[in-house]
Amino acid sequence: MKNKLIQIIIMILVFSNTSISYSQTVYLEGQIFEYATYYISSFDLQTGSSQVQFFSYNIISDSYPVYVKLYFKGDMISESLGIDEHTTIVELQTSPFEIQAQVILDSRDMSSENNIIYDMASPPNAIEIHGQLLDVMNPAQFDAILSSVITSGKLADGEYTFEVKLYSGSNPNNLSFAYEDSKVFYIHSPVSISLESPGGELQDTTSNIVFTTYPIFNWYSETCQGCENHIRVAEFNPSIHSSIDEAIEDDMSLPFNSGGNWEAIGSFNSFQYPLSGARPLEFGNVYVWQIRQTLLSTAGQEELLSPVYAFKISDMNSPSSPETTNPVIQMLQQALGDAQFNQLMAAGQQLNGYIPTGDFSINGIPVDESSVAFILNQVINQNIQVQSIQVED
Repeated sequence: MKNKLIQIIIMILVFSNTSISYSQTVYLEGQIFEYATYYISSFDLQTGSSQVQFFSYNIISDSYPVYVKLYFKGDMISESLGIDEHTTIVELQTSPFEIQAQVILDSRDMSSENNIIYDMASPPNAIEIHGQLLDVMNPAQFDAILSSVITSGKLADGEYTFEVKLYSGSNPNNLSFAYEDSKVFYIHSPVSISLESPGGELQDTTSNIVFTTYPIFNWYSETCQGCENHIRVAEFNPSIHSSIDEAIEDDMSLPFNSGGNWEAIGSFNSFQYPLSGARPLEFGNVYVWQIRQTLLSTAGQEELLSPVYAFKISDMNSPSSPETTNPVIQMLQQALGDAQFNQLMAAGQQLNGYIPTGDFSINGIPVDESSVAFILNQVINQNIQVQSIQVED
């Protein structure tokens, strides 16, 4: 009878422990990072390791200790590189390891080599991570792609899929699926920037004349996730500059007194010369401008430069209507489009000959010209839309 009682107690303890381990909740807090473009050269095919942070997660459990295992896979499709089907770049997983507190693990900790990380206990505990490489891109294909990129200079556009899975349990030999995260990124990097207006070649400035000291710059580039545009404007002085390339590297009108060579302007493809914070442009002078686009890739920051365009601001004595030289009127034309603008401003229309007085209000609140310019730029860049227009006397 006594032996049976001992067996019953042991069974109760076993079932009790099983119940506790089953109720453990282990999950990830973090993210898979998105880059504007990805390079397969960011991976080491020998070990599966990468110096690029593709993901970072905090592994959390509602009770400790607990055994966990992390799985990571990255694959790609890139027609420009001759990869027409899902192709594994790297697939690897860790061996089970025990954690006694929350621990942060990112892609740089995972490889077929051993790594030491530390949990968030006080004091922290050292954890040895053993990785296992499950699959990797064929080295011959890898080399061919690298050669293609180097030869063509093209970025690795395509579809990238990254997948992270977490397994956990009280026993390293009996882990179960606990959490999953995955993301698909469609990468299409710009290959060029085309300047549209104002300007053109230096010798054509007579036909590239603007009638305002606050011109609106327009250009075209392909849509690029996470890209940042920058602009610079400088005066071309024929007495000291032998080329537009020399002028654009000289004393800047924009940016001005900022200590840099570029003015950050967001992701828009249109920008009006600012009413403040820049050196005023002058009638009769020739200016040059250029756009730079920067994007974050797994190989670091990339940049793309446009050509340099030149334009001339009309002489004060040249024939031009006063309203065309007003920056607010010019922005209105850009925001409304020529057809709608002419319906209001052309000869015989309600606003023909109208020149802003400088007294502006938005929703009945007096504002300055820069506030009006900001709203019009929002319309130009299609962040807000004009629902209706009403002219009041």
